[in-house]
Amino acid sequence: MTFVEKASPRLSILHISGPLRVPLSRDLDSTVEALLRGGVRLLELDLAAVSDLDAGGVGELVQVYNLSATAHSALRIVNAPPRVRELLSTAGLFDLLAGDARWWWPQAV
Repeated sequence: MTFVEKASPRLSILHISGPLRVPLSRDLDSTVEALLRGGVRLLELDLAAVSDLDAGGVGELVQVYNLSATAHSALRIVNAPPRVRELLSTAGLFDLLAGDARWWWPQAV
């Protein structure tokens, strides 16, 4: 799994590629923690290039969501491939993680 980051002072966009599975997904957790400690308040995870997702990867997405909430930051996922979207929807998490952030996203950057 690789991350490519685009950032402004308050916004970070992580483009994630490859499989999002344990133990590889733990790298996501540490990356997000570092960004939040650095002052990022809006975090977008672009999943367009995620080739596979397992239960551990789903758990990791929930973990980074919780880290963001604890840091009073916002997180959302975008561009989830159909299989990833299906798995997150089945788990009842897609709406929580994708959310409709249009009301705060442009104003907060």
